[in-house]
Amino acid sequence: MPVHTFTLVLDRRPTDEELASLFEAGRDDVTFGVDGGLAVAEFDREAPTAADAIASAVRDLDSIGLTASRLLVQDLVTLADIADRIGRSREAVRRYATGSRGPGGFPAPVNPSRDGTVFYRWSEVVPWLRDRLGIELPQLDIVYVVANLVLQTRIYRHEVPHMSALTDLLAA
Repeated sequence: MPVHTFTLVLDRRPTDEELASLFEAGRDDVTFGVDGGLAVAEFDREAPTAADAIASAVRDLDSIGLTASRLLVQDLVTLADIADRIGRSREAVRRYATGSRGPGGFPAPVNPSRDGTVFYRWSEVVPWLRDRLGIELPQLDIVYVVANLVLQTRIYRHEVPHMSALTDLLAA
């Protein structure tokens, strides 16, 4: 069975008792720590798919009273980040984004604004770079993007009146 490696951001650091409970249950494929001030759990989880691995890890954390808020994935990027990742100049990437260079159709920013930093989704930019510019990039596993959406939904589901109206869209 394949091993899936990923990091979950937690609501807090686990107590010694919570760690003991997890390890007594045979869950020794996780390391807890701090990354950039965030409490994290790093997993090397055996499972048939990445989705299964993430789901079982989240359930294990739930069982000891910890909440996973998201995966530590760098999906939000600036034009400078994109330039760094693909080895092109920031100006070239800015021109792709504005349509003054390249084939056009660059993915829309997440926060279109003239004030402050503009962000894009790496998961949307990669297919554009591959398809439109022929840049070879590692295949993205979109499961991490979807898992983040699910984890955010879990956190806010009790604050949304008639949440089923939205979750029913998944069955459509």
